[in-house]
Amino acid sequence: MKVLVLTNMYPRYLGGTFVHEQTKKMMNMGFEFRVIVPAPFFPGALMEESRWGAYARIPCRELIDGVPVYYPKYFRLPGKWFHPLSCYTQYLGFRKTADAIISEFNPDMIHAHAATPAGFAGLFLRKKYGLPLVCSLRGSDVDLYPAYGKWSRHMTRKVIIESDRLVSVSAALKDTAGSIARPKKSIRVIYNGCDPDTFAGRPENRAYARRKLGIPETTSVLIFVGKISRDKGICELMESFRSVNRGNCGAHLLMVGSGPDVPVLQSMAASYGLLSNIHRTGDIPHGDIPDALNAADIFVLPSYHEGLPNAVLEAMACGLPVVATRAGGIPEAVEDGKSGILVPVGDHRQLANAIEYLLMNDSAAKRMGSRGRQIVETRFTWQVNSEKMSKLYREVMDEK
Repeated sequence: MKVLVLTNMYPRYLGGTFVHEQTKKMMNMGFEFRVIVPAPFFPGALMEESRWGAYARIPCRELIDGVPVYYPKYFRLPGKWFHPLSCYTQYLGFRKTADAIISEFNPDMIHAHAATPAGFAGLFLRKKYGLPLVCSLRGSDVDLYPAYGKWSRHMTRKVIIESDRLVSVSAALKDTAGSIARPKKSIRVIYNGCDPDTFAGRPENRAYARRKLGIPETTSVLIFVGKISRDKGICELMESFRSVNRGNCGAHLLMVGSGPDVPVLQSMAASYGLLSNIHRTGDIPHGDIPDALNAADIFVLPSYHEGLPNAVLEAMACGLPVVATRAGGIPEAVEDGKSGILVPVGDHRQLANAIEYLLMNDSAAKRMGSRGRQIVETRFTWQVNSEKMSKLYREVMDEK
């Protein structure tokens, strides 16, 4: 079976490791793939001077772990107000590439990751070539983008209604999508996966990992992995970290990732006198994340909204107890009181209480970490994910 993948998220330039991991696993099962990853650009020196400057240097195509990946450029102005327009400009940017691939590759279906912009652009190819469209709903495309305005919401509705099959990474996201529009068929929940061999607790690596990051070997360490932005709860994280350190416990916070609100983080850390207790790595290769997790004692993610974050699954696989908000699909992975502690969105006091409890109760933290590892091994591996996706692909082909 041959599948054309459309996505705006793909390593090594545009994130989306989870899309590549699923593609790789299914390729090993006998499926063939071509992946189109439209890369944004806007003309002039402004492009080079912005944080998007690196996109201009992305190659036209490359082979990643045997997966052919194409990067056609499309016009995209920064800012959420231009999101609806990008759904059209993206298709205009990649249609020649898609036409050439479809002519040579002759795919059986299209799989788009995210309702917009990839899913909406995929509707044009569906109509032009009569290929079935599978669309994976991932999180912000359902939770956030429809709130950008009537145009964005209309596009999301159109994808939900017209896609041949919809896949959601969590039951919570499925419910949200169903409240926006009624799909042709019931939305299938297929959870993200994790590689438990790569992500595993390795206590023997802890001292080395901490030395590499400049973190004292004997202190307690919290870790956050994700976008440094307000909607990831970084302000609540800083407030709770301040509270935790009022007891002179000397805890440290490892922040892995980058984002628009790094200056907010820095300002809060400086005003609270915690700059020496916070370690920022910026974005790091996905292969280095297991070492970062092995340097920590507790994983913290106080997001406002989520699909089902791979960062949580990877932390659980490494045997870390999770402190997170009851956002999106997080409660579907984290068992409150058993593999972690869940707190209300936006409540920094309860967040601090949960962190302090785990710092003061080592046996409970280890028990929760062990349970989290068991959950990942039984429910959230890429093997489980790919088997379910393979079944869905075959159902689509049988209906075709």
